[in-house]
Amino acid sequence: MIGAGNPQQQGAEPLPRGPHAISAEGVAADQRRRLLAALPRAVAENSFEGTTVGHIVKLAEVRRNSFYEQFADKRECFAAAYEIGQERLLGVLTFQCYVHLGPAERIGRALEAGLDLLSTVPGLAHLIVVEAPAAGEPIAVRHQQWLDRYGRLLQLAAVGSPDHAKPRQALEPAIVGSIVSRIKQMVLAGQTSELPSLRMELTQLTLSFFGSEEPSTVGLSASGQRVDAESAQPQSPRRSALLEAA
Repeated sequence: MIGAGNPQQQGAEPLPRGPHAISAEGVAADQRRRLLAALPRAVAENSFEGTTVGHIVKLAEVRRNSFYEQFADKRECFAAAYEIGQERLLGVLTFQCYVHLGPAERIGRALEAGLDLLSTVPGLAHLIVVEAPAAGEPIAVRHQQWLDRYGRLLQLAAVGSPDHAKPRQALEPAIVGSIVSRIKQMVLAGQTSELPSLRMELTQLTLSFFGSEEPSTVGLSASGQRVDAESAQPQSPRRSALLEAA
């Protein structure tokens, strides 16, 4: 699923050796790509605190001094790999919101695509949901900014669907936090490859916050069909808890 130029790719082929095989700029770019690909794997194996520059350069198959030509320390390398991973995940989710119509289809397809990505790149999943929040204050702050960005993506899911109300903005962090928490639970349990099985559960959770412009009339079932809002409420205990927390 990952293109040859993507820094999250594992097992990249080494560059040609020998004089004039490739420019110095090309060598530097390849080394950076390999280091950024190695970082999530090293962190998944050793945790952020336990990872050393030695771990990263060994997996990347580059020299230690090449690492320091690219990054000041492991935290800077982590931050760069984290941003790339989040941009890729956001792109996958956003694309589904543009190519499908209605909240049910958009949310279901977006979650499916995102969970598929994380399940096939376990190092990326571990990096985003487990290590980033504990990798120091600057990265933790950036992580929260990314969660806020995903919260705003919920508004995009209802664009062009006048019959369906968007979730209240105050609830966006709770919705995103619940999704991330459930994914993290699976990753920590060593079940990253099974993340796609969460699609229905997380789709139902998210859609329970979307309803009609008249809250007392209709809402959405998990399949996207219109149902009586009051009768749907008891089917969403997690939603009730989040509403109380908000």
